[in-house]
Amino acid sequence: MSVTTMKPPTTYRPLLVVVVLVLALGASLYFTGVWPVAAVPVVREPVSQPLGAATRADVEIAIGMGRLQIGALAQPGDLVAGEIAHPGQNRVTRAFAIDGDTATFKLREQDSQANNLVKYQNEAAIWALQLTPATPMRLTLEAGVGENTIDLARLLVTDLMLHTGIGNTTLTLPRQGQVQAQIESGVGETIIRVPAGVAVRLAISGGIGNTQFPATYTPQGKLYVSPGYATAANRVDLTFNRGIGNVTIKQISE
Repeated sequence: MSVTTMKPPTTYRPLLVVVVLVLALGASLYFTGVWPVAAVPVVREPVSQPLGAATRADVEIAIGMGRLQIGALAQPGDLVAGEIAHPGQNRVTRAFAIDGDTATFKLREQDSQANNLVKYQNEAAIWALQLTPATPMRLTLEAGVGENTIDLARLLVTDLMLHTGIGNTTLTLPRQGQVQAQIESGVGETIIRVPAGVAVRLAISGGIGNTQFPATYTPQGKLYVSPGYATAANRVDLTFNRGIGNVTIKQISE
């Protein structure tokens, strides 16, 4: 598949290269263990929240460090289910409420070592969560340090806000509906998978790195638009504010 590649302006590259080197050095020290790392026990907790009588949902999930994995429940009924694992000294808060026809659910990790040089490192810190596939929702995701696999293909997401820190992210967009999506990335590669039959309008800005997307996308001012976007029943209006790292947007057949 042919792609179009966007590169950052050469004017900003010297400063950006310095920033990249500093962040890359810090990240390498962190993950190789040269950076002081404290052995911290991991606490595992089940997550299960019934949807109740709500017909819409507003979901916020924020993980400090670890792998964030989001998918769809096999059957509707619960709003969210799965398991989270986090360092024992970190506090995870949960909140659920129903206001009219909308259920609000918040799951957030409070990192007790966020301001310390000594950090924990544990690959067992995984948040594997599934969301209801039958309810329209606003979805806000915040990922700190770690790899993220976010599969929204079967979900009815109407609004998506995704913030990533350090680590690579693979995001699969919803197969159906009209979606407003905003992504703000930190450091790492981002791969965005577009299901067959979904049209995209892309606005990308900031940062350093290359952006690749199908050559069938046409420029419209500062935007890039896939064929048939204006009349598509299933489409995503995607705004991407890049930090440091490459962005790849690929069409998939699923």
